Amino acid sequence: ARTARRGMSAAGVTVRFRTDSKKLIFRATFIDAADAPATPAVAWERSRPSFFALYRDGKYVASIPALTVFTQQDVIIYDDSALSGEAEVRVLFPFYYRNAEIIMHGIGIEPGAQLLRAAPDNRPRVLFHGDSITHGHGVTSPRETYVSQVAEKVDCVPLNYGFGGTAWADNIVARTIAARQDWDVLTIMLGANSLAGADSAGKTETAAQYADKYDDYLTTIRAAALAKPILCITPILNRLDLTQGGNHNGEIPKAYREGISRVVRQRQSSDKNLYLLDGLSMVDDPLYLLVTDTVHPNDLGMHRIAEGVAAALKPLLANLA
Repeated sequence: ARTARRGMSAAGVTVRFRTDSKKLIFRATFIDAADAPATPAVAWERSRPSFFALYRDGKYVASIPALTVFTQQDVIIYDDSALSGEAEVRVLFPFYYRNAEIIMHGIGIEPGAQLLRAAPDNRPRVLFHGDSITHGHGVTSPRETYVSQVAEKVDCVPLNYGFGGTAWADNIVARTIAARQDWDVLTIMLGANSLAGADSAGKTETAAQYADKYDDYLTTIRAAALAKPILCITPILNRLDLTQGGNHNGEIPKAYREGISRVVRQRQSSDKNLYLLDGLSMVDDPLYLLVTDTVHPNDLGMHRIAEGVAAALKPLLANLA
């Protein structure tokens, strides 16, 4: 249920079209979604505005804040009398998983201007599945998430399947991914929310049990995507790495990372399109984490993840050609 609720966020949603308008307005309403009792609102997250990110002809232009209100508003995406000619406009939607459910009422352009369908985007499509780190918690603009940064670095179409507060390797999510035919490469960065030693229902789960579930997760996806490249990423540094005694099972994050790695390496003997990336090779120091929770990466941490994932994806995408 929590995964479905997080799926109502506009994270990963992009609108594309061509226009010669010198002014562009989005008429929209943000939905004031109440937090679950177990996850009370974080004040700083509630107070910051939701940003749209604007690109013209593939080049980043600006990030535009909307008002922090939950009534209909007009967001001026751009207003530039110096613009001339037609261009492809691409706008990334806000990504937060609290209060980022959005109703789009309309797109406003100048009288007499044209609004045309964008050309098909035939670049490779990468589906990024993960938790709030993939979703984008902690950064300001949707282009600053590691998913968007990777997409720019490797020139792919990103499909953001990050669900904040979830991503426990539940098989129903694996079945959902398996049912999709619209991706060429899959990245999976799971485990951060499982390090506490419980599953999605709050039931105790050991590292060995988690590894078995992770194995089943891959089996489900592989049954539908027999040869597509899959990149498995172990958890980055977590606050549980910095404490003594481990989780309530007495297990430390290393046990979960080793479980994921063992599963992937065993499967690699017969699966030549399965790859492994060590999360600690990207973020291994609290310097790269938000000081508010030492779980989510800060801007530098997001950049380091993007660098590492992009480097791992480049050869996989090159082999698709």
